[in-house]
Amino acid sequence: MFLYDCFRMFNRSSQLRRLEMAHKVFIGDLTTNALMKFPVLEELNLYAIIISKEEIETVGRYCPMLKTLKVNRRAWRPRVSETDEGSLMRFNENAIAIGQNLPKLRHLELIGNSMTNIGLRVILDNCHHLETLDLRECFRIDLEGDLGKQCSKQIKYLKLPNDSLEGCPYLWIISKEDYQDSGDNNDGYDSDEVTLHDFGVFVDGFDDLLDK
Repeated sequence: MFLYDCFRMFNRSSQLRRLEMAHKVFIGDLTTNALMKFPVLEELNLYAIIISKEEIETVGRYCPMLKTLKVNRRAWRPRVSETDEGSLMRFNENAIAIGQNLPKLRHLELIGNSMTNIGLRVILDNCHHLETLDLRECFRIDLEGDLGKQCSKQIKYLKLPNDSLEGCPYLWIISKEDYQDSGDNNDGYDSDEVTLHDFGVFVDGFDDLLDK
């Protein structure tokens, strides 16, 4: 099964309710085009896959039933010199997009996200239905003050930045040793040679979709 099969599957799966993808690399246009075809999607799980704020906006526009979002990766601890909140705003783009476009979320995992307190506050102030929030390895967040109290009061099941990653799937994919934050999405792969097994695409009814 090659990447072409993934396009073919997406074109036939308008009733898809759960989509899970895992790998260090993925093609952004594939993600964007696919998400526009899932009007009843309730759960989207992405592991070591780069997603842009534009793609999050697409999810908000075309997946109105989404209740669970997982965008997980491993993270490096920030440099000590990174203290200017203004210069760190670029790290909040996705968090702000989630807060502004996905207010009906109930379960949110952002393991390894680079957001600061600003991004987290936008999520808390807009996603009032959140029950589960996973902030493991979100090392730019400071929960010592009022924001930490808001998290504890508002979120039923909260995981903190320094909590253990035990139980997190796909650690073999998103390990620190393997992850390269180079900004290069293709990571040296030829898209014609990458299979669905390589990408780790898991959907309910996957085989039935490909047989149609």
